[in-house]
Amino acid sequence: MDELREKCKKTLNTLCEKYQTNSYMLEQLDTYLNETLEKALSDIHDTHQATIVRTNNLESQQNNFVKVFLSKNRYYYLSQNDTECFYEYDGKHYSMAKKDDIIQRLLVTISHYKDLHEWKFEVTDVIMKHIKERSLHATVPESSTIQYVLKLLTPSVFSSRDEAKYFLTVLGDTILKKNSDNIYLAHGKSKSLLTLLDTYAYITIGHGGLSKNFVKYHESHNYTNCRVVHFVGERETEITVNQSLDLFCVACHYSSRFGGGDEYIQKKAGEALKQYTLFLKNRDQQQIVTDFCDNVIDIAHESSPSPSTYHLKLKDIHYLWKSYLSERNLPNMIYFSAVKQILVQKYDFDAENDRFVNIASKHLPLVRKLLDFWESHVVSSTNDELEVDELCMLFNAHSGQTDETEALKIIHHFFPDIDVVDNKYIMNVSCDLWNKRQDIGDAMTKMKEQYALKNTDEFISFDDAYQYYCGVYKPKYVVNKRYFEKCVCEHVSGHVVYGTFISNTWYQG
Repeated sequence: MDELREKCKKTLNTLCEKYQTNSYMLEQLDTYLNETLEKALSDIHDTHQATIVRTNNLESQQNNFVKVFLSKNRYYYLSQNDTECFYEYDGKHYSMAKKDDIIQRLLVTISHYKDLHEWKFEVTDVIMKHIKERSLHATVPESSTIQYVLKLLTPSVFSSRDEAKYFLTVLGDTILKKNSDNIYLAHGKSKSLLTLLDTYAYITIGHGGLSKNFVKYHESHNYTNCRVVHFVGERETEITVNQSLDLFCVACHYSSRFGGGDEYIQKKAGEALKQYTLFLKNRDQQQIVTDFCDNVIDIAHESSPSPSTYHLKLKDIHYLWKSYLSERNLPNMIYFSAVKQILVQKYDFDAENDRFVNIASKHLPLVRKLLDFWESHVVSSTNDELEVDELCMLFNAHSGQTDETEALKIIHHFFPDIDVVDNKYIMNVSCDLWNKRQDIGDAMTKMKEQYALKNTDEFISFDDAYQYYCGVYKPKYVVNKRYFEKCVCEHVSGHVVYGTFISNTWYQG
């Protein structure tokens, strides 16, 4: 400022010296300085001040407009695969948005603010710049969105909200590239969901390999980095691509909020979930097999009666190992060949007979009873079938007590060649304790005699035939209606009409 003042003084002195002998020019200088210049400068000053006020006012309006627009229109941005991607959040759900649609909404909104008309392109550029600074991964979903996502996963996929939150946090870690060394052993039906989320993650947020750290089996990996995740089942309907975007945003929010999956387990999860998830973290193979032995294997001491008769076949041990994992909802984290090698070091092994001696298990008597029952009473029977619940019913009536779940596990393990359809129908076998076909044949014979005595022409519906079998004939055990109708079709072959009726020709012949 002082420099400028000195410059003005110097210029004035120079002019005075230049025209010091010219009275006309000195009079003109006086007029410009004391009359014209003062008024011109005053006008310039007033105009400039008005411009400043107007500019400040417009800038204030612009700033307020930007804030209000971005508050009411929650747009977010990601740059994925060299492509600009925009997203919109309405407070309930996230969706993908088009840049042109955002700009169109901006221009329409600005049109209602007359003072900003001249600045509409500048305002648009400012807002688009702000949107590009709002990463979708940093969004904070409303509570309604979070609850919506949790309901997508609970209880169909995860049994508790804590488990669902942990899974979401782990997904968020992957998206945000955190805890990349962890391996997640997925126990249960997880493949279809994880595959679907992989596809949707690439489509919506450009993230490839979302589930790369989820594995079914990883014996060679350091257990310190292994975490167990239990999937209880699958959703009846698939998650849609729009629902997946909500899920990914909640996942990133949880990862940021809780600090990561491990932090969630340590600080937020209940003790049961913590122990389950970190089951492998502080154990090695030797410790896991030792825990298995402590819970399942009994050693025959010298004081035991005939200790030399105690033994477990390798196939028995394998069944016990699978049961141990199943009861604890653990994935098969060790090859059974490795389990065998550890057990060989702990117990006496008879290699010739492929069995361990001087050990037993309180969990096997029922298994052996069912196996003995199978060997004694279940026979091969082509084109016949035995339901699992029928097998259990017959076994429970003669030898012991078991349920369908346990029976299925035993059949699958000890008779892998047996065909079991839908975990319900054991194909091409029958039980010699119950001749189902004979029961149905005898019932049909008696019913035929009764209808023949009626001297009528009526057709017999399969429903009526089944009711006769159940209520009049009253067999000791009753087959299901599907099996009954199958046998009836064979028994009255050539007399079935309209699909589910027996013609009068059957009993009049």
